[in-house]
Amino acid sequence: MVDPRSSAVAEASPDATLSDVTTSTRVPAIMLLLTCSTLVGCRSDVNAVATATTVGSTPVVATPSVPAITVGTTTSVPSTTMTASTTTPPPTSTATTATTTTTTTAPAPATTAVAAPPTTTERVGSIYDVRPRSELPSPPLPEGWTTEFLGTSVAGRDITMLVRPVDSPTRGILVVGGIHGNEPASPPTVRALVDATYGDDVAVWLVPELNPDGVAAGTRWNANGVDLNRNFNWGWRVSDGGPRPLSEPETQAITGFIERTRPGLVVWVHQPYGYVGSVGTTAREFESAWSAGSGLPTRSGVTQHGGGESWTVFEAELPAVLVEIDTWGATEEIVAAQLAGFRALLAELGWDA
Repeated sequence: MVDPRSSAVAEASPDATLSDVTTSTRVPAIMLLLTCSTLVGCRSDVNAVATATTVGSTPVVATPSVPAITVGTTTSVPSTTMTASTTTPPPTSTATTATTTTTTTAPAPATTAVAAPPTTTERVGSIYDVRPRSELPSPPLPEGWTTEFLGTSVAGRDITMLVRPVDSPTRGILVVGGIHGNEPASPPTVRALVDATYGDDVAVWLVPELNPDGVAAGTRWNANGVDLNRNFNWGWRVSDGGPRPLSEPETQAITGFIERTRPGLVVWVHQPYGYVGSVGTTAREFESAWSAGSGLPTRSGVTQHGGGESWTVFEAELPAVLVEIDTWGATEEIVAAQLAGFRALLAELGWDA
């Protein structure tokens, strides 16, 4: 994890802590914490290195294979890519907006992490703790919005999507929350975005709970015991990414949707580390706009091995923004702050009218 106050740039797990910096060879946390990978109650993450007493070679955990599923959606979308900025694949990528062009070299998945921001009172607690889903009420769907089927979880729960369909979309934005089931502010934040103002030609897709099994259980992982934000096929690692890249039906569903629709921007919502970052070649104006609206500090250069936000940029070649809400809480004030950040982002894009 990168301290928002630091200028250091390296691969930094959004969930990493200072203990990750002890050595460039880390014991995969999934081997330290798991003996029963199929139980939802078990969890692991690179953050768990702090509890290790033995450093050795990387063992391999056999996680039950998840059969591939056919992901369906009732939303009819155009085949034309709707872009907020332009990216190109590694090693060199370019993101372009109407006013700004940013060029950078796409990083290779690194083997070290850097220090996380200091722990605050609001962040006390482990990323492995069980946390119940938020009781915040969902806002009513505005006229014209629909609820669509995106896919099915390991335990058979529907992965649903709130959709603002438009007749002739030229721009589109996707926001994904509930990737980790014990991050209770993420789903209500995504649901609240139905109250933003959008231009007539802007298609919107909101996925409040990509991991409905984890949300139901209050656990980080899905029902197979896999951390979904290590299961994407950019920088995937056998140590903590599940049995293979995109082994899980949840990651299959979202990557399939992104590849089909090619939204102009994808936003991934997590907590509790307190920053907003434009990933890879994504224009820095996007993180600055969300920061100005929400009060979150910016953090540039963040990547995550096996992470959805990094996969979006470096594999799907689309711009992405990573939002880390700055607390474990889930209150109306927290949600309202992120809605304000999202509105500022839409204004920066010119997509609010």
